[in-house]
Amino acid sequence: MLVDVSLGYVIKETNIECIVNPDNTINETITLLIYNDKDENLSSITFTIPQNVKNYTIYSPNGIKGYSILYEEGATTFGLEFDKPVPPRKYTNITFNLLVSDAVWIKNDIYQLIMSFPISSKNATIEVILPPGAVISSYQGNLFVTPSGYKITTDGKHQIIVWNLNLNKEITFTIAVKYTFVKFPTQNIIETNNILTNSNLKYTLILLMLSILIFGGLFIRENRSKKKILEKNISIINELEKLKKLLKNKDEEILKLNNMINELKEELNRANRNILSKDEIISVLNDKVSEYKSELDKLINENQKYLEEINYLNELVKKLKNENKKLKEKVEELNKVVEEYQNLKKGVLWDFLTEDEKIIIDLIKKYGHITQKELVEITKMSKPKVSRIVSELEDRKIIKKEKIGRINKLTLTEESKKLL
Repeated sequence: MLVDVSLGYVIKETNIECIVNPDNTINETITLLIYNDKDENLSSITFTIPQNVKNYTIYSPNGIKGYSILYEEGATTFGLEFDKPVPPRKYTNITFNLLVSDAVWIKNDIYQLIMSFPISSKNATIEVILPPGAVISSYQGNLFVTPSGYKITTDGKHQIIVWNLNLNKEITFTIAVKYTFVKFPTQNIIETNNILTNSNLKYTLILLMLSILIFGGLFIRENRSKKKILEKNISIINELEKLKKLLKNKDEEILKLNNMINELKEELNRANRNILSKDEIISVLNDKVSEYKSELDKLINENQKYLEEINYLNELVKKLKNENKKLKEKVEELNKVVEEYQNLKKGVLWDFLTEDEKIIIDLIKKYGHITQKELVEITKMSKPKVSRIVSELEDRKIIKKEKIGRINKLTLTEESKKLL
């Protein structure tokens, strides 16, 4: 059982289904079985997906009262609040339905799928369903699927790749699948211990997987550290506020006692002026003054104790500020890892472009926007060839047409600018 003590709940099971659509988008469904390991109701959780997600729906039998979303480089963090809190030692499910649009790359009619999943449960199932007519690419009998330990099945229309995981620690699980489309029956594919014989591809995939694993581990660890420090800060501030209120009440009591002493002094002065029963009145008043002074000394001692506790809490806040500084340094390290991952991702997309496509894209990057006619004039390529390349790049959402003045010009899409 993988338990997150800081969160107070356990993800018992993780089930992920990725349906690859013919348009290269992916319908990803993530279902989590949550167990409340606290002795109090569980009202909210956080969950991070290492992809930028825009289209999504969230469901739980306990209902979703509200949620917040934090977009970071290559990751989306959901903060969920349950409509009905989960009682202690009880279970609930949470299902995320997501649309992912940046996980498939194409080169020479070969499609490559690369995705990562945060797994914090002991048991997890990951299922990838390829589009109709798609088959896994292979070389000399070895299938282009990583990591190993998978099974391949079919429902008659789709090839389905399944990983059944049994873990003893939290990981970021990264998969890579190469596939193509065929128009004729193919022989049955038998699972083998696949080894990528293309050394360049193998080293690229290994580097990509290591980068994502480092990013996922640092991200999860820093998220936990940040949440622990935040909760500790809030607890200390609340305690400090309580002590300040108590100290204020004590100060008011001291003020009241001082006023009472002043009143007694006035009574004493009046008694001194009274000839009858002078000694008796003075004796009674002196007893009262001694009693109030004793109580006043007691309150002063308590006040000193609270001042010492406040000084201790101030030192603790100072210590937490130093820890926050160290945390910022760790976040900077994390940002460097993310930057390396983004640079690696850019290289992957560039490798999937033909030389003619690279020439077209370089010209668009150089001029910012350019007409198809200008591309023909500059590159000296034929008009049909330029038209075909532009259409393919548009279909892959690498470039788009934008109306500038009265002329439609070609520009790079926002997604491709990040990857080129």
